[in-house]
Amino acid sequence: MRQLLAALLSTSLATIAVAQTALVREGDPYPDGPANQVYSSFNVGAVSTYLGYACTFTAAGPGGFVQGIWGDLNGGPGGILRSETTIASLTQTAIESFFGINGSQIAYSSNVDDSAGSIGLDSIWVDDHLIALDGQQAAGTAEFLNFVSRPGITTSGVPYYAAGLSAVSGGSSTGRGLYLGTTLVYRNGDLIPGAPAPISAQGIDFDFRFSSEATHHITPLGLNLPITEDAIMALDGAGLVLGGSLVQEGQLVAPPLGGPPEAWERFDFCGITETGNYMFTGDTNGLATEDEFIVRNGGFWAREGDTLDGEQLTGGLRSASLSEANQIAFVWAVTDPTAGSLQALYVESTLLLKEGDPVDWNGDGTVDLNTAIVNFTGINPIAINPAGLLYFTADVNVSGTVLEGFFSIATTSFGNSYCSVNPNSTGSPASIRALGSSTVAGGSLFLRATSLPAHSFGFFIVSRLQGFAANPGGSEGNLCLGGPVGRFQNQVQSSGDAGTVAIHPDLSALPQPLGPVSAQPGETWNFSTWFRDQASGGAPTSNFSDGVEVTFL
Repeated sequence: MRQLLAALLSTSLATIAVAQTALVREGDPYPDGPANQVYSSFNVGAVSTYLGYACTFTAAGPGGFVQGIWGDLNGGPGGILRSETTIASLTQTAIESFFGINGSQIAYSSNVDDSAGSIGLDSIWVDDHLIALDGQQAAGTAEFLNFVSRPGITTSGVPYYAAGLSAVSGGSSTGRGLYLGTTLVYRNGDLIPGAPAPISAQGIDFDFRFSSEATHHITPLGLNLPITEDAIMALDGAGLVLGGSLVQEGQLVAPPLGGPPEAWERFDFCGITETGNYMFTGDTNGLATEDEFIVRNGGFWAREGDTLDGEQLTGGLRSASLSEANQIAFVWAVTDPTAGSLQALYVESTLLLKEGDPVDWNGDGTVDLNTAIVNFTGINPIAINPAGLLYFTADVNVSGTVLEGFFSIATTSFGNSYCSVNPNSTGSPASIRALGSSTVAGGSLFLRATSLPAHSFGFFIVSRLQGFAANPGGSEGNLCLGGPVGRFQNQVQSSGDAGTVAIHPDLSALPQPLGPVSAQPGETWNFSTWFRDQASGGAPTSNFSDGVEVTFL
């Protein structure tokens, strides 16, 4: 072990943030600017299918205002990913709040000035590659782009975005389109199956969502109808039908969905996965105490007035997000008997945080008692990845001063932890958790080990059998696996400042001494972590985390 890890000291893969902690804060120094320039605000967050995360930021100071994107595409320690720059003849002057990421790319929108003197042109980019520009001819039509906005990107690198369409270059918008690459998914004038009228000129809604590889998509659409009935929900190119009825403003909610007689009134956030699970939110014209809703896979999943985790949902639904592992995260007001109405952050039916709760502001992994959440901020303040890692923006009262931060929190785990292990040089034992999903077909298992020594190199190990071996090979720790043990030694990682390592293992090729093995539904596998450590006298040694047992579905 010592020789192996020593040979890998030059190898470093990404780690992920694990505490309920502020990753970047208002007032932190902006590293690419002059002295005294600091981060001043944060906005929309985004996650990739795997471990990447990011948010938009503004920095202010003597250098003026700078906008950009902060985070890490593979879940490692965050940093500046993009800021305004000049690429060829285009100078970026403002980066839009909404963007998308995958494991290696960023799709974003920016206002640009060109060398011919045009200013404030909308543009869509993937990294440094221009995808669409205000005034250019729109793909698939004889029209021209009037605006481009709300970009995202698939895991395989196909961008998508909304666009305004004009009959002439530089003219006013006379319609809208929704693009996936160069393909018009929807545009004004389309009559989609199940819809009672064509899509209106402004009918492409900005709350569209694609699954990670765009196999499925969901969005509200506006139709050429009176305003009280002009919106529908569309799923995969057709009007969404629930309980035998089209989901359309002004139309009665189908009786099979339950509840009192009421009609759909407004649609808001939505989400969809590669497996076709979906959700959308909105209002009905029912009683004001119960009209907000979350629909999930064909029925009401939560409604205003419901009690979730001991709190009654009241008032407005602030935001909602669906991960590729089919987890819903949302911010909804709840009624506190003492403080009144408070915004609360949930994942599924579990309350995580609400206004007034303290957070880990300084990033040391411990909640700071001189802090309290004031407000969940941003246009859409939450994003959740398939591993159950949730990212959000919030204003926090820090010793009397309200400051904004971008936060992460680990929300769920599964499997059975087992085995007693020795403390490492941090004074605590290392712990491993399984996150995401135990479904083999979903491929959404993530392993995360915490409480490792900072900047320690290590890797995950796996076996079909549990076991216990004290101090194997001179290690300071206990090995919690038995039988043939496989090593993820091609994924050696540094634990970084946080003392954390994580991987997304390939379940079709779990390492074993005689060669990779594919996990099968019904099988149980055991995982642990082996890492470099330092003995009490300073001599190099190794240690182990506890074990986690996962039965696959």
